[in-house]
Amino acid sequence: MKNLKKIALLSILSLFTLSSCDNDDDSTNNICDDSYVSTAITDAFSTANGYDDLPEYMDLKTHKYRIKINADGEICSVGYQNPSTWTGNYIIEIINETSTASYSGTHSFSQTQLDYQIISPVAVSAGDIITVMRTISNNTSLNETVGRILRKSDYTDVPYPITQGNVEFLSSNFYGSGGPVPNLGQPYIPLGFKVN
Repeated sequence: MKNLKKIALLSILSLFTLSSCDNDDDSTNNICDDSYVSTAITDAFSTANGYDDLPEYMDLKTHKYRIKINADGEICSVGYQNPSTWTGNYIIEIINETSTASYSGTHSFSQTQLDYQIISPVAVSAGDIITVMRTISNNTSLNETVGRILRKSDYTDVPYPITQGNVEFLSSNFYGSGGPVPNLGQPYIPLGFKVN
């Protein structure tokens, strides 16, 4: 009988562990899902769809994009990877243009891998427009301002809007020490999202 109880307990724990991802808009497994926007970016802007992944490109201070998230919840983390040319900080801003809720903070990220960092939550109602920006601070040379973007292989502008799952990508812009350069590519600044 004791073994049966242990097996039942292990089965319940395994089921809970397997169901703890939050990319399914199911509010019963409500956690911060770091892959919510990154999966949408990599799927929508894939090689199969005619995009190149450029890890160190676009030498302008601010990389910015606008999205619509078609789910209720909150933005709970931001991901980025510093380029090999920069170990310093960025100002990360996430602004809900619809409700004016926002986050602004100084972050430094790993140079070797995508690095997610928890932020103060930004509430989102389905259909809200979100602006995401990373701005380099205190750089001394232009090559430090590069960042990862996904750009059309034929060098044309991104044909926004692009919808992938519950995320609609609306526009992008690059500026500071040059520019603006709208819609040249999609900045790779993914967001974690917790569905309500």
